[in-house]
Amino acid sequence: MNILFLQEQPCIRALKYAQGLKKYEKNIKLSFGYYGKTLTQLYGAGDELFCHWIKLKNIPKTNILSDIVAKLNIDLIHSHNAPDDLTVAAINCLGNKLPIIHDIHDLISIRNTPYNDGINRIKFKYQHLVDQERIAIEQSKGIITVSEEIISLIRQKYNFASQRYLVFPNFVLKDMIPVSLKQKLSYKTGKIHIVYEGHLDNYNDGHYDLLNIFKEIGNQGINIHIYASRENATYRNLALENKFIHYHGNLPSKLLLSEITQYNFGWAGFNTKINKIHTDTVLANKTMEYISAGLPVLSFPHKTQKEFIEKNNLGIIIKDLKHLKNDLQHPKVNSIRKSVLQKRFSFTIRGNIGKIYNFYKTILN
Repeated sequence: MNILFLQEQPCIRALKYAQGLKKYEKNIKLSFGYYGKTLTQLYGAGDELFCHWIKLKNIPKTNILSDIVAKLNIDLIHSHNAPDDLTVAAINCLGNKLPIIHDIHDLISIRNTPYNDGINRIKFKYQHLVDQERIAIEQSKGIITVSEEIISLIRQKYNFASQRYLVFPNFVLKDMIPVSLKQKLSYKTGKIHIVYEGHLDNYNDGHYDLLNIFKEIGNQGINIHIYASRENATYRNLALENKFIHYHGNLPSKLLLSEITQYNFGWAGFNTKINKIHTDTVLANKTMEYISAGLPVLSFPHKTQKEFIEKNNLGIIIKDLKHLKNDLQHPKVNSIRKSVLQKRFSFTIRGNIGKIYNFYKTILN
């Protein structure tokens, strides 16, 4: 089976798919059409999983994608958003000649802040983005999403009644899970230590604008440790203003997961001021990574995360940030911590990637 991945900026979810698929089926061949950086350039590894890397320029013209598909003898296209342009380009180019799966990492139409993956691109009007999203969803042969909540929303918005789909959360690579756990920093300090890892925004009230949230945590005398996926001077300076806020910068993924095992909890609560609908669809990579590192997850009641955390007894849902200290001292914390340690190897790509491979076969048949 020859699969062509398409994504403007290859991301960690695509890397996880590739590693899982290559271990699951030796005869599968993967290629990647992209605009930005390769996986190795971004994460330090991943390029070796693909037979071919094809650097695209702008929105590919019809003959370019046709030539790639013919030259590489592609059986199926697995196109990742956001945005949705490459899926639409593939649909316009290939129509019904080749099955196209649209993988929805991020539903653009429910966001009130721009999508930012580090690529400088032309800023389209909102209606154009929605039109592209509609085409990608309604005309692809199959859909993969990160949560059931996204499926529920697109059923309301688009013609999706008979679409074949698969919900595939952001599982963790088993090879990345720390085998041993570091001694808790709290044993030395006698204080609670929370960690946040991932993307951050500054004062725009988007879901990654966590400045005021971190300030409130620090003001309660609770330590918050920040590992930003990209250097962010605003949060670095924030740490200079409050002794309970600690900025550590960026670490490679495997080293990061080992490093964060020394903390007590992982923070996965987003700013809901303008992107609440979006945050209700999210089961974030960081949520799974905290669990794999043995950390109970702290989240606001974002619908998808709340359901996952409560169903599996893997964290605490924070209803009012002002009461965080009391929430972290609740007697149920001990049972949650035990549950996390028991289940931290349960949510892996390796244990679930067969669902993706079987979905490919269903779409091809």
